[in-house]
Amino acid sequence: MTEQEKSALLQFMGTVYGDAHKQDQMIVGKSGQLQPNSHVMKEQFEQVLKTPTQQPQQQNAPAPAPVQGPVATPVEPQGYAPPAPVSVEQAQQELAAVTTNNPVQVNTNQVEFDFSEPSKIDKLITLVEEQHLLLKKINLKLDNGKETKGSRQK
Repeated sequence: MTEQEKSALLQFMGTVYGDAHKQDQMIVGKSGQLQPNSHVMKEQFEQVLKTPTQQPQQQNAPAPAPVQGPVATPVEPQGYAPPAPVSVEQAQQELAAVTTNNPVQVNTNQVEFDFSEPSKIDKLITLVEEQHLLLKKINLKLDNGKETKGSRQK
């Protein structure tokens, strides 16, 4: 593993460890029955940190001496052909063909709101407001204006 590969892997593992540690704090907390799991990721991070790295090989550097003995050549399965390179224009055409052949599907499981009529909650709120006003009127009639006369004398 080269130094660049190691640093990229350590950065990824550090991010995963941070997320796991945060989840341990939020979910596990001080629970007596749940065990934190972030320590496993921390141990793996430390193990990768201790692994030695190789110097990147240059294109012009001489190849190492071949190992004596039988050399195994990779065998491709029959009928396998490596994929041909695809140009940007060809990829755009294929994507356009796929999107025109597949119309956008509407998810009918989504909730749609109907704002044309008041909802049941809106009706309940207006009823409660009307009852509140009626109770105020009844309270004023029962008091016969005593509150207003008492407030004037003070």
